[in-house]
Amino acid sequence: MKDFIKKEVEKINEPKFKRLALGEILQHLILQSLYRHNAFDYLTFTGGTALRLLYNTKRYSEDLDFSLTGKNQLKLEVLINKVQSDLILQGINCNPYIKSEKTMFKSDLRFSEILQEFNLSSLKSQKFTIKVEIDKNPPKEGHREIMLITTPISYTVSVFDLSSLFATKLHAIFYRKYTKGRDYYDLLWFLGRKIKPNFNLLNNAIKQTQGNFEKNEKITESNFRERVINHLESIDFKAVQKDIERFLINQEELNFIKLETIKSLLREY
Repeated sequence: MKDFIKKEVEKINEPKFKRLALGEILQHLILQSLYRHNAFDYLTFTGGTALRLLYNTKRYSEDLDFSLTGKNQLKLEVLINKVQSDLILQGINCNPYIKSEKTMFKSDLRFSEILQEFNLSSLKSQKFTIKVEIDKNPPKEGHREIMLITTPISYTVSVFDLSSLFATKLHAIFYRKYTKGRDYYDLLWFLGRKIKPNFNLLNNAIKQTQGNFEKNEKITESNFRERVINHLESIDFKAVQKDIERFLINQEELNFIKLETIKSLLREY
């Protein structure tokens, strides 16, 4: 497996992307392990990494996000330990740090040797971490589908459909407590493909995190564009571009991540 990983990393010409590419291969291996342990009977893949790995968006991602959408037949701590065992069997040392909260399960998968092994760090003590987060109480009405992945390795995964993924991304854009550049790159991606958000899921998510809200505050197909534009007017797109820059495969795409481009896509929406 390490020879395979080395070949995959060596395909990347840009040195600054090699660590991100390494992380991406490890993400695939983690997802394959989850598949082998039937985790997708009750977990659903979501977030920007799902877009990257399943739909080949042109920006790297770091974390693996899931929603607990079925009856949990396996303790999440046990599941992470099974993933660790699978990685070790493939020669990849990994130590999980687990933090389980009331509504969120978190695990940092820490790889203590891999950066030095692949000549990506001269420091023996430098760790590489992939964060796994599982929402134990996700909002209702997300729509799931099964997708087959064959590259770079094979497995199937349960994932929210694009409409539901767009809804969760909009919720993050509207209510995340800090500006995350990747959110706005993904917004452009959804709008460019004219994906219609799952408004039921979006409003359920808003109600769950923000409490009860008036009927006229709901986001609908008729007020969606206005709500997005109103939000974007307050965003510092220079900060957005700075945050996303290191993840973009094509640096020219930075020129598109601005208010005028999003407004243009919304007019065509």
